[in-house]
Amino acid sequence: MATIDARHTIFNVRVPGARPTITANAGPPARFDFHSPTIDIDASIRLKGVAGEDVGNWTLGFIQLKHIGTNHARYRGATVRDGSALVTHSNQIVCRDTDIGSAEVWYDSLNSGGTRGPTGTNKLAAGTLLPAAEFLDVRAHLFDQPSRAWPPVHTNTLVAGRPNNYLHYAVVELLFCTMLVAQDPAGTFTMLKHVYWNVIWEHTFRRNGAGNVVLDRAVRLQQNVQHPVHSGNPRDPKFFGKEYDLTLPVSNTVSRQPPRIVEAADWAQG
Repeated sequence: MATIDARHTIFNVRVPGARPTITANAGPPARFDFHSPTIDIDASIRLKGVAGEDVGNWTLGFIQLKHIGTNHARYRGATVRDGSALVTHSNQIVCRDTDIGSAEVWYDSLNSGGTRGPTGTNKLAAGTLLPAAEFLDVRAHLFDQPSRAWPPVHTNTLVAGRPNNYLHYAVVELLFCTMLVAQDPAGTFTMLKHVYWNVIWEHTFRRNGAGNVVLDRAVRLQQNVQHPVHSGNPRDPKFFGKEYDLTLPVSNTVSRQPPRIVEAADWAQG
């Protein structure tokens, strides 16, 4: 049976070097869009064996886990009597970053519309044969660009008259571990490389003379990628033993759950 020649494993992370951004979007609905630069990972493995050997159904792809999602905003009324609110989607739940509804471990799900072939999760077609050189390089690719959005206004239901509270501060921190994984036709996984990376937006906001919420001060706008890339399994206690666990929730399902809201009749939450 064909085997992986680990000496020829490639895992190249490409980031553009730009900072994450926050921009006002008039909508509808009106919001501030939090966008990150792209992250691209080009990877390949080498399968070796004998010429003419069938290597169909070998798969090369990425497993991406999100292990922290800080995501909350504080709103403040025009006056102290108009109250304030903390609105949060934050969690520290280990999540599979894949397509909603996917029953596969892959970031780009083969069964749920993910990118296939060398530009995504690459499952070799049945009947693929090793050439005369007795090896085959199999490529895969990951592209990601996380984003979030926050509305500029929250209606405070705790205060009589339900006054507007205005976005005053927001922080989003998304932390990922991305793993390059091969799966042989029998279903056995081999983890080859991994990298940690994150995206952080932290910003204050203010109202201008027209009463509209605008950007104030950037506290942190960062995209950080671990260097160097590491070989094998990270053996991270946060998720060791769960790397292939299909019972983990899907990241977008978790992040789209209704927010937790704590309101106050003064500026205690803003």
